[in-house]
Amino acid sequence: MTTIESISRLSPLHSLHEQLGAVFTEVAGWQMVECYGGVEDEVRAVMGSAGVCDMTGRTAVRVKSLDLDAVLGSSRVPEVGSVVRDGDLVIARLTAEEVLVLGAPTAIDGWQALVGVESDGVPTRQVTNVTSGMTELRIAGPRARDVIASLTSLDVRERSMPDGSCAQAGFAEVHGTLLRQDIAGAAAFELYVAREFGVYVWEVVLESLGHDGVAAFGNETLRQLERGQ
Repeated sequence: MTTIESISRLSPLHSLHEQLGAVFTEVAGWQMVECYGGVEDEVRAVMGSAGVCDMTGRTAVRVKSLDLDAVLGSSRVPEVGSVVRDGDLVIARLTAEEVLVLGAPTAIDGWQALVGVESDGVPTRQVTNVTSGMTELRIAGPRARDVIASLTSLDVRERSMPDGSCAQAGFAEVHGTLLRQDIAGAAAFELYVAREFGVYVWEVVLESLGHDGVAAFGNETLRQLERGQ
């Protein structure tokens, strides 16, 4: 009898990435897209218009409490509608009682265990790892705002949604969470939707600016963009 040592976890978009000729790498058990071709070509395509990257597999944890300051520490809790960094983690304040904590597939386990421990005098909290239930897309480039604006009635103009902000709204008639975190001197957004809507939202994003307006790019290209290369 053959024993399977490990089974890779797949994005709901995996078959679409295969059709595009993606090169995959395994990160903490997830098959993630490194690139579809040349990284330099992908960087040029993104910075020439806009691009979308499937980041599904990045850990996402929802933390709810009536007193988030006490649970997380006041320095970790941003204002409602804004985002802060805590080391390698990103914390988005969705409501007065809920944050979404995001990190690399390997970056969050110890932190999650810490906030999940109950102790005397600390308010009750609910900690839920929602990674496997979400599709996570990064949309970047000079026309990234145009892509997002085509999907939603949410005001994503600079004065309403600056860098470091977040919001929940409908995107292509699907409920989602949007974070703005600029990279490479251009607007960039992270869009989180339920896993079952991932293929639909991916295809809508790719078609949002017309033929060849939005390019698919991989996580290695994303890392190059984040380093400003």
